[in-house]
Amino acid sequence: MQTAARSMTFPEFLRFRAERGVADAVLEAARKRRTSASEYLRHALRTQLVSDGVDLPPLELAANRNVA
Repeated sequence: MQTAARSMTFPEFLRFRAERGVADAVLEAARKRRTSASEYLRHALRTQLVSDGVDLPPLELAANRNVA
């Protein structure tokens, strides 16, 4: 999938700072799950938000993947 198609699928952009070593840890964890770092972080963030009782809109990946 091209970058433009991915950015249309996920239009929101998040950026934050973390302590040393976190970026490498995320890359390692993503590799172990055979996914991208972005997908790993999206999953981890959604899981924690739901655990914290935050209502999230459903993911509509299946419909958006047909666009690409």
